[in-house]
Formats: sequence, structure tokens, C-alpha cells
Amino acid sequence: ASALISLPLKYMHTTVETVAYSDIEDCIQLMYHTLCQLQAGHDFRYFK
Repeated sequence: ASALISLPLKYMHTTVETVAYSDIEDCIQLMYHTLCQLQAGHDFRYFK
């Protein structure tokens, strides 16, 4: 299974790429809490 979580940022692929530190912390929290809720044998299929 795969998932995409992206940060809102400005000036991607430049030397002045900018992101809010709070957005980084929020993404980390989202990933952490999502992973903590996974159960063994979880079915990741969108349709069953």
C-alpha cells in the first residue's frame, strides 16, 4: 500500500523553497496517529 502526504510549500525546486514549521509538525502528527491506528491484517483495498 502507498499514500501521499504533501506539505504546502512555496517556491518548490528553488534555493529559497519555503515551508511553515507548523505544517511539518502537523504532517508528522498525522503520520504518527495514522500508523498507530493500523491493525495487523488491515485491508488496504479501496474496493472490496
